[in-house]
Amino acid sequence: MKKGHDGLVDEQRRDLELGAALAALPHPELPDDMDARLRAAVEVERRRRRRRRLTVLALAAAVAALITVGGVALAGSSGSHRPTPVMILASPLTGSPTPYPTNSAGQTYGGGQEGIADPGLQKVLATRGASGYCWSSDLDGPWPMNLQETGWLTATDSRREVAVYKADGATQVGIFIVGGGSYSYTKPDGTTGMKALPNRIAKQPPVWLFDQMKGLATNAGDANAWAWWTLTTAEQAAAATGNSSPGMTDPGRPVYVAFILGDFTKWLWSLPEGTWAPEYSWIYEVVDADSHEVDGTGASAKPFKAAEKLELNIVYLRERIRM
Repeated sequence: MKKGHDGLVDEQRRDLELGAALAALPHPELPDDMDARLRAAVEVERRRRRRRRLTVLALAAAVAALITVGGVALAGSSGSHRPTPVMILASPLTGSPTPYPTNSAGQTYGGGQEGIADPGLQKVLATRGASGYCWSSDLDGPWPMNLQETGWLTATDSRREVAVYKADGATQVGIFIVGGGSYSYTKPDGTTGMKALPNRIAKQPPVWLFDQMKGLATNAGDANAWAWWTLTTAEQAAAATGNSSPGMTDPGRPVYVAFILGDFTKWLWSLPEGTWAPEYSWIYEVVDADSHEVDGTGASAKPFKAAEKLELNIVYLRERIRM
């Protein structure tokens, strides 16, 4: 992104110009509660998008660093092959008291403040139900670890329902919707453009499917994984997972297909003696829509790109939304 004489990058300048143009337009007076609700929703989304842009910048820097040291990545103390993403966010100095209150479980909560890390539970005004707090991880969404995952997250993006809790971080009281909007990108000729993200809201999976995806992710080593699911046909599921479909007895049979992204450290299948389990971050599972029996399961180190053609619904497997 290029800087102008005023020190602003193109995207920042567009935001300021758009804000000035909108401010100049006549607008009706809103009731105080509605005005506050809109302002709070805009602030939460603004902070989320800034974090996503900073993460992409950090990812590019990390890729450059790996190239510099010969492409060798060192695993963290957890033994995970998915290192903690680099976060370009200011946080309080070591030993300084947190500006946020804590609940009985020791979790911080409150409204996000500039210049310091966000609390674990961030204050929001619910879209449905009562207002309260959302987990910051719910608002942020999954973090990409490479450019392929960045492409997957962009291609499958949609608005998401996020659970709203009381300050205890456990009692669900409402729903908040996050996501959508647009993002800027660089064209091959060096100019920038804007692309609108899907405005649809991802559907919540059936309870039995959520539990099945949660169990699969837990067995692989990450109970707090992210999943993308949809109801499709056996033929389309085979194409999306990279399997052959010729000779399929019933290509139109309805099936659920799920793609799960997580910090997986356990291999799900038995291996021949003397072989090493390959590293993987992605799991897929195909389930018959009527019998709920598993048709097939597999794993990969990279996203299933062919699945980007499906209308996938994203869901966080940490806890099911119960409203």
